[in-house]
Amino acid sequence: MGAARSERKVNIIDTTLRNGEQTAGVVFSKHEKIRIARMLDEIGIPEIEIGTPDLGKIEVDIIRDILDSNLNARLFAYCEADPLKVKMAAEAGVKNIIINISTSDIHIREKYKKNRTWVVNRLRETMKEARKNGLDFIISAEDATRTDLEFLLKLISLSRKKGAYRFRICDTVSKFDPFRTFLTMNTITSAIDFPLEMYNHNDFGMATANGMAAIRGGASSLVVSIGGLGDGTGNAALEEIVMALKYLENVELGIDTSKFREIAEYVAKASARAVPVWKAIVGTNVFAHESGIHADGVIKNPKNYEVFNPAEVGLTRQLVVGKHSGSHTILHKFKEFNIELTDKEAVDILALCRAMSVDLKRPLFDKELMYIYKEYKSKDVKGIDQEVEE
Repeated sequence: MGAARSERKVNIIDTTLRNGEQTAGVVFSKHEKIRIARMLDEIGIPEIEIGTPDLGKIEVDIIRDILDSNLNARLFAYCEADPLKVKMAAEAGVKNIIINISTSDIHIREKYKKNRTWVVNRLRETMKEARKNGLDFIISAEDATRTDLEFLLKLISLSRKKGAYRFRICDTVSKFDPFRTFLTMNTITSAIDFPLEMYNHNDFGMATANGMAAIRGGASSLVVSIGGLGDGTGNAALEEIVMALKYLENVELGIDTSKFREIAEYVAKASARAVPVWKAIVGTNVFAHESGIHADGVIKNPKNYEVFNPAEVGLTRQLVVGKHSGSHTILHKFKEFNIELTDKEAVDILALCRAMSVDLKRPLFDKELMYIYKEYKSKDVKGIDQEVEE
């Protein structure tokens, strides 16, 4: 029996259309941004960052078109902590914004050329402008994981007092590992009763792990993107977080995961790149089995080597014939061709398949398997004819 589903509530906010598009070399067309927003909404993503108004008229027009698409998701514009930029967001028609401000001493000193007092005052002014325009807002602390904890707690308290409904902790330079993430989030949530959101980058390949640790530590919301697309090394991947929450934490988010592969392919194409075959959750190799032991186990029961059914993420199972295959794979593959092999035939054909796979340095296509089979049967028939003649 499986573990009971957890009653914990975890919110997902997708940043593909904002930070995802900040990936070097990536630009989404108007049509693509609207389509991605609709795809995210269709599968049940509750919150979506749809753009940055101060990028100019083209971005504002796209934001307005997305707002006019009658989506169910809560839609956010992204603003740096500046009253004028908040006003621009309000003029674009958004009702929800993310106010971003750097909080670490190195950013305050080197990026702003200011001090902590300036950060506090700037945040106060910006939140005041947001309230004036009737906007709901999240406060995003850029480089929060290199921020003095006492100062960070002060900013969280200020944000709560001034009407923010969530506070975002940004691991901007991937400073934290999962252990530090858990401890920090647990410390903050123990000190202040206020909803926290975790935003991870992937410099050390731990964005998803850090997101999971943040939830364990008390965070209630995670920032993700399709395929982990994002500035620099990217973000925690939407599909990884959702499936990890479901199967590792028993948290069901009510998201239609069967379209994950379709969405991943669309965003990859719009980004002028491919989905790597080895990509966790949505890569085509996730459910491709070549090793004889693995393939045999999957044939007997997929749960021997698969955590969930491939259809759950829009993929199909593949039994690959190559150097590491076993005879059970050969028997199974040829049954798909409506050909029943004897055990001896399977062993003989396996040897031929392994040899060809080594020569070609890859697995074999179905047509190549049939070529081997016909060649094998042809030689087998000739051998019998020669014995009869003798």
